[in-house]
Amino acid sequence: MHPAIGAGVAQHSAFFEDPWERILRSIPQIIGVVYGDDPEALGRMVRDRHRAIRGRDEKGRRYDATDPSTFWWAHATFQNAIEQMIDRYDRACLTPAGREDLYEEGVGWYRRYGMDMAPVPPDRSSFEREWERHCREVLEMTPAAERVVDMALHGRARDLAFLPAWTRRLQPALATPLLRLSALGGLPPTVRARFAIPWSGRDERAYGALRHTVASLWARLPPERRYGMTAAAAWRRHGGAPVR
Repeated sequence: MHPAIGAGVAQHSAFFEDPWERILRSIPQIIGVVYGDDPEALGRMVRDRHRAIRGRDEKGRRYDATDPSTFWWAHATFQNAIEQMIDRYDRACLTPAGREDLYEEGVGWYRRYGMDMAPVPPDRSSFEREWERHCREVLEMTPAAERVVDMALHGRARDLAFLPAWTRRLQPALATPLLRLSALGGLPPTVRARFAIPWSGRDERAYGALRHTVASLWARLPPERRYGMTAAAAWRRHGGAPVR
């Protein structure tokens, strides 16, 4: 919903032709900037790939993906998502100090892109204020955002490559509502209200049940099974072990 990011996605990406392929192609690089062998080099490569993403949006405003504020906001969505995933899908409770530590780690992660650090809030409370300001004042219902919301509301999950092949026939009936709940339920309430994105009391109850189920299953996983291959390899490389 960030106007510059929305324009970049609409004009320079094949996201809407094959959204899952686009997501699955991006995630390993993002994770690699955290856990890779040479995260700084990978971070700079990711940054440099965005240099050509520029132009004018549908309102004629210039945008540039490597504008420091724009690039930081893209990272901020990941920063926020990690904390929200812990709050919503894990039984662990982050302390105020834990939230501050998590934020500082995210700033360290962002530093690996080699971007101007001026837009980065100095601490978590400042980040929270800036996050809320963006939700209230900066984000827009861009054409790209409208398409994403429409996909969440009316799309049907099919041929999801990250699920086993035997689930293909079940995906439209089972995966579709789960993806809708996680996508729309994961939006900040301020954003849902501001843009009148449909979300009922029934949706909220269903989302709560989904969160409870995921948290219950997550608690039963051994720590070493909670990490992807890149993260697990990083733990082994540094001689440590995954923690709870």
